[in-house]
Amino acid sequence: MQAGVYFVDDEPALAERLASYLQRLGESLAASPAAQGTVALLLSGGYGRGEGGVFRDAQGVPDLYNDLEFYMLLADAGAETAARKWCAQHEQDGTIELGIDVEFKRLPIAVLRAGEPSMFYYDLMQGHRLIWGRADWAEGVPSKLSDAKTIPLHEATRLMFNRGTGLFFSRCALAKGDQRVTSGFVERNHAKVRIALGDAVLAANGQYHHFCRERNRRIVAGLADTPPHWSKLVAWHTQGTAFKLSPRHLGSSGAELAKAQAELATAWMETLCWLEGKRLGRTFADAISYADAPGRLFPETPWWRNVLLRLRDRRSRGGVLPGWTDYPRAALLRVLVKLVDPKREPQPNEVAPQLGESVPPSSWPELEPAYARWWAFYN
Repeated sequence: MQAGVYFVDDEPALAERLASYLQRLGESLAASPAAQGTVALLLSGGYGRGEGGVFRDAQGVPDLYNDLEFYMLLADAGAETAARKWCAQHEQDGTIELGIDVEFKRLPIAVLRAGEPSMFYYDLMQGHRLIWGRADWAEGVPSKLSDAKTIPLHEATRLMFNRGTGLFFSRCALAKGDQRVTSGFVERNHAKVRIALGDAVLAANGQYHHFCRERNRRIVAGLADTPPHWSKLVAWHTQGTAFKLSPRHLGSSGAELAKAQAELATAWMETLCWLEGKRLGRTFADAISYADAPGRLFPETPWWRNVLLRLRDRRSRGGVLPGWTDYPRAALLRVLVKLVDPKREPQPNEVAPQLGESVPPSSWPELEPAYARWWAFYN
C-alpha cells in the first residue's frame, strides 16, 4: 500500500488494516437491505483525503487516531430507516474493532445536489474515497460545492464556533480534573484550535484548501488580511498541522494545559471578534461586547425559518433557545464566548437561562451537558 492513501507517511501494515476494514464494510453494505436505497458510501475526513493521523505508543507501534467519518448518500428519504439501522450497528462495531470513533452521516443525494457552498461539502467533494456504490454519484452535484472561493464567511464562523466548543469542553475537563486531562482529549482539542485559527483567517482571505499541508503552506507564505498577533497564529498552525499528521500525547501537567488553554482562549476570542467584525461590519472589542451585541448574528438566514426552528425545538426537544428571529447557533455563540473567556468564570445564574435551563447548576462546569445537548443540534 503506497504512502498517501490514508496517511502522509508510508505505513503499510496500518494501511492494510484499514483497507481490510473498509473492504468488509463495503461488502456488508452490499449484502444489507440498506444497499437498495444507497447511492454511495464515501470515506471523508483526514483518512479520506490521505492526511489521517498516525499515533505511536511508547513502543513506537503505529495506530489510527482520528475519527473515521463516512457520508452515506441515499437515493431518497425512504431509504433512511434501513440506512439508519445499518449505520448504528457499524458505528458500534467499527468503534470497537478500530479503537477510534466511527461516524456515519446520512444524506439524501437530492440535498447534496441542491446544496449551497460550505466547508463540509467542499472537503467532501475534494477529498474522499468511494467505499461502495456508483462511481458516477457526483453527477448533478453543482460545481460550486467544489470551489473554495464560494465558501461564505459564515462558514469560517461555524468553524470557530465548533473549535471554541472544544475549548469549553477542555476548560470543563481541566476544572473537573477528570480523565480527559490525561487521555489526550485536551491536547487534541488544543491542536484543533491551533489549526482552526489559521484556517478561519485563510477562509476569510478566500484561500481555503482541502489539504491541511497546503493550507499551512499558504498561511506561512503570508496573507493580505490578518487579525492581531498573526505571527503567533502562523506558528500555532504549523504546530497543529504536525500534530494532526503525527499526533503525540506529551503528558503535559494540568498546570501546563491550563496555561495553554488560557492562551488559546484569548487568541480564539480575538480572532473571532476580528472575523465577525469583517462578516457583520461591526466592531467587537471583547467577549461581552460580542455576547451582548444587538441585532442578528446570522442575517443570512430568513427570520421566519428561525422561528420555525424554535417551534420545532420547543415541540420535539423540550426547550428553546432565545433570539427567535436569529439562527439558533447565534444564541449558542453568545453563550460560548462567556464560557470560553479566560478573563472571567462563567456565571451559572446568567448562562443557564440562555441555554433553556430554568434551574441553574451550582457550579459552571455543570453547564457542560446542557450546552453539549444544544451544540449537537446546531454544530
